[in-house]
Amino acid sequence: MIKTCLVSGVQFEISDKDMAFYKKLGVPEPTLCPRERVRRRMAIRNERNLYRRKSSFSGDNIISAYHGDSACPVYTKDEWLSDKWDPMNYGIAIDFNKPFFEQFHELQKSVPRPALAVFTNAENADFCNYVGDVKNSYLCFGSIFIEDCMYGNPYYSKSCVDCFLIRKSEFCYECIDGESLYHCAYLQDCYECSDTYFSYDLKGCRNCFGCAALRKKQYCIFNQQYSKVDYDKSMAGFSFCDEAKVLETEKKLEELKLKSPRQAMMALNCENVTGNYIFNCKNCSDCFSISRNEDCNYNIQTVDNKDCYDMNYTEENELCYEYLGNYRNHTALFCAFPYGCHDIWYCDYVTNCKHCFGCVAIKNREYCILNKQYSKDEYFELKDRLVAMMKEGGEFGEFFPVNISPFAYNESVAYDYFPFTKEEVLKRGYRFRDEDKSEFQPTSYVPPVDIKDVPDSICNEILSCEISGRNYKITPAELKFYRLMKLPIPRKHFIERHKARLAKRLPYELFDRKCGKCGVEIKTAYKPDTVNGHSASLRVCCEKCYLETVY
Repeated sequence: MIKTCLVSGVQFEISDKDMAFYKKLGVPEPTLCPRERVRRRMAIRNERNLYRRKSSFSGDNIISAYHGDSACPVYTKDEWLSDKWDPMNYGIAIDFNKPFFEQFHELQKSVPRPALAVFTNAENADFCNYVGDVKNSYLCFGSIFIEDCMYGNPYYSKSCVDCFLIRKSEFCYECIDGESLYHCAYLQDCYECSDTYFSYDLKGCRNCFGCAALRKKQYCIFNQQYSKVDYDKSMAGFSFCDEAKVLETEKKLEELKLKSPRQAMMALNCENVTGNYIFNCKNCSDCFSISRNEDCNYNIQTVDNKDCYDMNYTEENELCYEYLGNYRNHTALFCAFPYGCHDIWYCDYVTNCKHCFGCVAIKNREYCILNKQYSKDEYFELKDRLVAMMKEGGEFGEFFPVNISPFAYNESVAYDYFPFTKEEVLKRGYRFRDEDKSEFQPTSYVPPVDIKDVPDSICNEILSCEISGRNYKITPAELKFYRLMKLPIPRKHFIERHKARLAKRLPYELFDRKCGKCGVEIKTAYKPDTVNGHSASLRVCCEKCYLETVY
């Protein structure tokens, strides 16, 4: 079936497999294309924009993802998890003469929300958001099982700074999309590497510098083989603090990358999949950055899912659709951040619940609608009436509208991947938050170029981002890391560094293209016209041709 997206106007296909899935769950086929559906989900997740405000419960000063002018009450994690308040006290009766989303939004604005999304153990991680099992970490977002990490979203890692989607790594800096890295910096798409720098698409390499598309190599510089003695001699004169040398290295690497083959789809141990960065998966289409998924479509950053569609940032689910955040759910549809739930619909931040519809922040409940308790028979009767009303109003089968998100569009991760101007945001009926001018105070302090010359007192200084002008500080733990890795003090705010990493990655979108070697038709995240400003002559290869070239 071919449909036209109600928002973008582009045509998109609904396959027979998709239709079978929607029929199994009892939901209508989507009215929006996959790109607009993921934008809508991402618009309710704010990772990196944190604010100082007061707790709505205690009045204490806290760090929160919700600005002080947020419509909803905001509690600390401990306050929110305590038994000192009851979300059922905010319940409202269903009004069958009013749109469901309007009623849900009123409930959503009245029920307290946790200041930060910290789902499991956290120790000394007061500035981290959407994390679990995290220790001694600072400004990390969407991470689990990390220690001594800063500025990024590593997984199962230790002592990693300014990294994006790296796993099982240690002592890494500015690494993007990698796994099993040790003592590395400025890598992208690299796996099982150590003591390697400024490189792209390496696997099983050690002591390499400025290299691309190598396998199981050691002592290479710009893809040229050296002896250990000559390698050490050549590297002795390099310093990360020498800006001119770093720029020269980055330029030479880009030239080398243009000559190297590109893999149409990064996939490992997979069967019948399309997308990018797919590991140990089966029967998954249009998915990105997923692991151990089976029979899933349109998922992004998910792990251990089965029979799930349109999911983001979640793990260990089955038969779920159109939801993001948290994990261990079965039959969760059109939900945000549920945990351990079964048969829930249009719920937000609910925990260990069953058979609930339109609820916010309730725990260990069943047969609830809009935070009101019903008997089993009452629940299913009212749910059927509510679904019929939503179908008539065109609401059923749609995720929460962007305009009821608790965040402004430019606070959300949707703005990272689908940026709009302020005018475009407002035209769509979304909110836009202007920057706080108090975060842009002029400062005359300029850090020394060489990390050896940086004094401890820098941690007392206020720095200004050379791109945005936004202020930032250097923490003692951060300074210790830069000294250990012999790295310069960053001149950009951590949000600008995050943007730069995103700009190096491919989009969450697939295009038709021909293999750059054999000419066979391929699906790839590389656009057919340009890639990062480069022409279509970039060699994007099918799996067969790529493997023949790099091995």
